[in-house]
Amino acid sequence: MPTQSKKQKTNISVPCAANIADFRLKNGIRVLAYENFASPAVVVSGYFNAGARDETPDKAGLASFVADCLSRGTLNRSYEQIFEQTESIGATTSISSAMHTSSIFAKSLAEDLPLMLDHLSDQLRNPIFPEDELEKERAEWLTGLEERNNNTRAMASMAFGKLCYPEGHPYHSPADGTLETAKAIARDDVVNFHRRYYSPQDMVIVVVGAVKADEARRRVTESFGDWTAIRPARIDMPPAPKPSGIVREHIQMPGKSQSNIIWGYPSLPRSHPDWMACALMNSILGQFGMYGRMGESVRKEEGLVYYIGSSFDGGPGPGSWNCYAGTHPNTVDRVLAISRAEVKHIQNHKVKPIELEDNKLYFTGSLPLGLETNEGMAGQIISQVRYNLGLDYLLTYADKVNAITLADIQRVAQTWLDADNFVVVSAGA
Repeated sequence: MPTQSKKQKTNISVPCAANIADFRLKNGIRVLAYENFASPAVVVSGYFNAGARDETPDKAGLASFVADCLSRGTLNRSYEQIFEQTESIGATTSISSAMHTSSIFAKSLAEDLPLMLDHLSDQLRNPIFPEDELEKERAEWLTGLEERNNNTRAMASMAFGKLCYPEGHPYHSPADGTLETAKAIARDDVVNFHRRYYSPQDMVIVVVGAVKADEARRRVTESFGDWTAIRPARIDMPPAPKPSGIVREHIQMPGKSQSNIIWGYPSLPRSHPDWMACALMNSILGQFGMYGRMGESVRKEEGLVYYIGSSFDGGPGPGSWNCYAGTHPNTVDRVLAISRAEVKHIQNHKVKPIELEDNKLYFTGSLPLGLETNEGMAGQIISQVRYNLGLDYLLTYADKVNAITLADIQRVAQTWLDADNFVVVSAGA
């Protein structure tokens, strides 16, 4: 019998090790439950290791397609029954896939938790992938890809990934695939991917809401406890070296009045010790308020862009740092020059104390807003588990943010930003 590692006896108002019940089922699924009786609702959120990094390049988009097709019919329910049974009680369920993992989600009244877990388990374990339903899903996929291929920002982002990461790296190909792969993927590919990679190994399920922790464990065990599929071990991700010099590409899209630009390079994963300082530094540079310093110089003072910003993508692997902007085709080079200058400035000069203080207040002040809903709390617990942050992460979060100094900001800017070696892609007229 699985045992509970932490008892929920505390007055602490945020999810932490003292009030998150943490169970491990016999098949390896980790179940975390957080009781919240402020409303009669409950949320189930979770993930397991099946994603685009398990595809081959000629099957790009397969993982996402498989996840989208799970609701198209199971051994126990038709597509119509799946929809009607959730819709009739005002509940929602979804399964989606990204680069590293596939995710599950359900939201309902607490009394409907057993049904929602049964729906999720049924779709994950018993899909039948009817040919006619797969073709309906493929038609929606192709429509989405055609819309993407007409979007300057999406095309720039896709080309950026292709140039930024070497061939053979999972980040080199778009996780949503291409028109060519979407048309070529057959039902056998879908069935085989599901059979090979869908497994409870290292799966995490979080239950937040008006349900006792012991009941959450019991209900998850009833629906998932006898799942025994095993997936093959993943190989390590290949390295993603930074570019040497400037690697540039322009995607010609006639008829577009706007060009989108993105420049950057592979950077640090979410789990790196520098992540918090990098996030704070980048907020000053290209996020806080109206796009931080970049917004002040490129948008407000020069009036050159419709938007501009910068971000660390993070994630389990070496996500990129990138600067992105939408501008007139004639001003692409000017936007690139000014944004590069802002990077060099934050590397060579310490930020102002008021800038750091304002951003610290934003980081610590905005976090509670994300914990006002069951969805937000479940998402936070998922993040803490996925990136090995510890279940007491929220208790020390403000201290970690406030401990970052002006020198720390300059150090990570010098370490993780580079205005001389990068990939730059523009898309538009």
